[in-house]
Amino acid sequence: MKKNKLLIASALSISLLGAAAISSAIFADSDVSDSANTSTTATRDTGTTTTGDHVVTPQNVGNTFGSRVQGGATVQSSFDVPRGYGHVKLTLKNNSSYPVRVSLLHNDSGKEYISGTRISPGSSITWRSTDEGYTDGLRSGSYTLQWRGGDYNVNAEFNGIAGSRPADIR
Repeated sequence: MKKNKLLIASALSISLLGAAAISSAIFADSDVSDSANTSTTATRDTGTTTTGDHVVTPQNVGNTFGSRVQGGATVQSSFDVPRGYGHVKLTLKNNSSYPVRVSLLHNDSGKEYISGTRISPGSSITWRSTDEGYTDGLRSGSYTLQWRGGDYNVNAEFNGIAGSRPADIR
């Protein structure tokens, strides 16, 4: 009886060892990976490609916005910056025959980001939050652009984009 137990234990050990050896041989050359990202090429910034097993941070663009602005000598327009999308680029264009001044105000805090910037007749300017020292982006929330034409009616337009990273607004 003791001989039978020893024989059974030996046979069981050999079969377990064999199963481990066979599974190791099967998966030795496979492409099994523990990584969540198994791609070998990832795009970090436009035009820049890296290789290897990298985690990619998506470049999110929260929204694009814009409007034509016309009316009296002082006209307001508004837009929203979503949370996490504080890197803002604005293109402000004066379509009138007279200069206009533009201001940008965060409605909740009262913080003024653009203060009476002059735009010549028929000209446009591009304003980027990163160029103005707001490297962490603007506050989320509602903003008001105020256009002032002095003694003349405003005829202007603006376009904007809000992104999650500075590269999104270049």
